[in-house]
Amino acid sequence: MIIVPMKKLAFKEAVTDTAIAAAINMPLNYVLLAFAYSIELTPLQSTFMFTGVFTIIAIVRKFYLRLHFERRRIRGC
Repeated sequence: MIIVPMKKLAFKEAVTDTAIAAAINMPLNYVLLAFAYSIELTPLQSTFMFTGVFTIIAIVRKFYLRLHFERRRIRGC
């Protein structure tokens, strides 16, 4: 049955994506926070900056990770 392997692959992709996101977001959050403090952004301004940066990073990360997993699926790895 094809559903079980698809679910297993989807789960593996989700876990991998989350782990990569945590590894990227932790230091990125520190850098953005230090930058926001250094230029004295308000909490609202910081929120918009963080949201924009994290959204762009998430889209790029997910795009490349999806391509990676799709290539692996096609090759049968």
